[in-house]
Amino acid sequence: MKLFQLCFSLSLLLLLSGCNLANIIKMRYANDDLTPVWPNQTNETVMPAFYNEADKPYIEVSINGIPGFRFMIDTGASMSYLIDTEKAKALNLKKGYSLSMGGWGDQEDSTLYQTRVDSLTIANVAFTDVNMAFLQASNTHYFARPDEATFDGILGHDILRHFRWTFDKETNKISISSEAYKANGDEVAIPFEVTLSKLAIPVEVDFGNGQTVSQDFLIDTGSRHYAKVSAAYVNNNVKLIGPAVTGADFGLSGKTEHFRTTIPGLKVSGQSFSNVKVNMIGPDDDEEDNWILGSALLNQQVTVIDYHTNTMYLLAKQDGQFHSKYNLAGLELRKLQDGRFVIRYVMPDMTTANADFAEGDVIYKINGRAASEISLVEWLDMSAKPGNFEICRTRKSDKCISVNAKHVKGYSAL
Repeated sequence: MKLFQLCFSLSLLLLLSGCNLANIIKMRYANDDLTPVWPNQTNETVMPAFYNEADKPYIEVSINGIPGFRFMIDTGASMSYLIDTEKAKALNLKKGYSLSMGGWGDQEDSTLYQTRVDSLTIANVAFTDVNMAFLQASNTHYFARPDEATFDGILGHDILRHFRWTFDKETNKISISSEAYKANGDEVAIPFEVTLSKLAIPVEVDFGNGQTVSQDFLIDTGSRHYAKVSAAYVNNNVKLIGPAVTGADFGLSGKTEHFRTTIPGLKVSGQSFSNVKVNMIGPDDDEEDNWILGSALLNQQVTVIDYHTNTMYLLAKQDGQFHSKYNLAGLELRKLQDGRFVIRYVMPDMTTANADFAEGDVIYKINGRAASEISLVEWLDMSAKPGNFEICRTRKSDKCISVNAKHVKGYSAL
């Protein structure tokens, strides 16, 4: 039945979308002949990792022999992207066929084009003649302003599928290997299915009061959240046991508002996670893409994603405790290239909704510290605790505002 629905959907999309969909399909298969070249007698390499942008994993790669390009590792992306940062524009790459890509968001899809790089090197592993999509920050709703582009690109399924990836946020290390993972019995092994470059695993969701559902979840290291569930399914089948607050997320189709709540738990094979903050995504249809495990959940243990065997492994850390963090201040911030923050969204159910903050305001100081000294992850840690904040923003003029962040009973305080 799923195969029939997939074929029908693809046929319909081809009829409706014409050349753009043909170009997207062409792009998705453009790197099928890639082969990674490893140094002699080497089958694994460990790299420094960067998690300072809201839990998402980043590494640095070389392009055309030039080092220092920072790329996000995104298991939810079907293809690899370059973003038009100054460093990427300096490559002077040739513009190819046009693309229009969507995803999260309720605005227009983003415009991109195909390009090609002579070489892409991850640590000491090289690819040659690599196709990439080139995303122009000023022409997409993912970024409100071009200087939000603080990284240079995204590694998607076309590159990721060649390796076994090990993510360890605690040590800030990521490794790749040409060999399958050898289990030792201390980990939870979860086979995943790959459909249209998406990785899916079975998850049991506990909504409380005996309301449980088994559902396939996508594995998405490019999502900063713990988990996303279908709002349509929840609205039609579930009575929430706690309150929901309004939040927003951003994708290639811009901003989408949604509700966030806390559920009693998720169970992934033999691994259980209690009191999980989830985003309820999607308007009307219970789409499969609305069920997602994100990087904030995966990073609380060592995670292995083995494309050689289509298996994910979870290795619990010593304390074995899972914790959801809550944005009690209610400001959704993004870093700018100069180190300051920009407000992308003010959560209407949180304390800052009653203060003089607005989308687009630039935050230059928090609690007496320059914003350039505070990473996004540090801000999320700060705002996860109740307390007083002095947040200085600039609009047409500068203003410092005092706010008192509090728990929301039943949501952040159970």
